[in-house]
Amino acid sequence: MPVLSYVVLPAAGAAAQVAKRLAAIPGCQVARAGNRDLLILLTETDGTAADHALRTSLEQMNDIRSITLAFGEVA
Repeated sequence: MPVLSYVVLPAAGAAAQVAKRLAAIPGCQVARAGNRDLLILLTETDGTAADHALRTSLEQMNDIRSITLAFGEVA
């Protein structure tokens, strides 16, 4: 079961909207930095195929400027 964390840099002014969209995705938890428009995303999926599909959908979100894998554990 892959558990990964990402640093997400949303488009200017879109942090709240991106956080809400990400939190609505099953297996995702979001924390917002208190002093910046920066999000920490924690994901947990059922397997590598599901993880790959989730990452692909995250990378295609228009209101995310950058998403960087910070930690990953695939058991």
